[in-house]
Amino acid sequence: MGKILVVDDDKRINELMVDIFTMEGFDVLYAFDGDEAIEILEQVSDIEVVILDIMMPRIDGWDSLAYIKMHFDVKVIMLTALDDEEYEVRGIRSGADDYITKPFKRAVLLERVKRLLSSYKDRTDTKYISGPLTLIKSECRAYVDGVPIKLTTKEFQLLMLLMKNGRHALSRETILAKVWGYEYDGNDRTIDTHIKMLRHALGDYGYVIRTIRGTGYSFDAEVIEK
Repeated sequence: MGKILVVDDDKRINELMVDIFTMEGFDVLYAFDGDEAIEILEQVSDIEVVILDIMMPRIDGWDSLAYIKMHFDVKVIMLTALDDEEYEVRGIRSGADDYITKPFKRAVLLERVKRLLSSYKDRTDTKYISGPLTLIKSECRAYVDGVPIKLTTKEFQLLMLLMKNGRHALSRETILAKVWGYEYDGNDRTIDTHIKMLRHALGDYGYVIRTIRGTGYSFDAEVIEK
């Protein structure tokens, strides 16, 4: 039916939501704080809806929401005990797709998630095609000769960025900002590592990712956007 990520530091509520959605046939993952949730989103590219608590340790719901909406193509439902209208407005303005307060009703929560999944699947697909390579944005998947290739979320985002910019050279600084975010405190060696892994995933078509010495990378082939 769809893949969901439940994020709540309250173990009882977390387990309850996992049970609810599992019984309904959903594929459910779970995390207990924002940091853990982001790590899962980095590794699992086909999550469609995130149910996100606000009051959590390490990275709270507000900061998690901002990061998730900037870096991942998912729907987010804020789930919280904060029932003040001010918080609900803040959530919607911050990019949340829905807002539910605790204690929640099982049927209402399920209906809200199903509605978001429906709107997620009804979006027009954007495809980037280059030779045997096809990238489908809404699926967060790439195919070579019709066969899906295994990519992490960051590898997918990196490939999409390169394809969208065609033969234009992208500096490492630009790639870091677009894919990892301006707050990333690592170094640009991580880009080189991901490029190496991406080329490997593309197999014989990996040569289209061109290294531009002293600058960065480009996608060295014609790309058609549909």
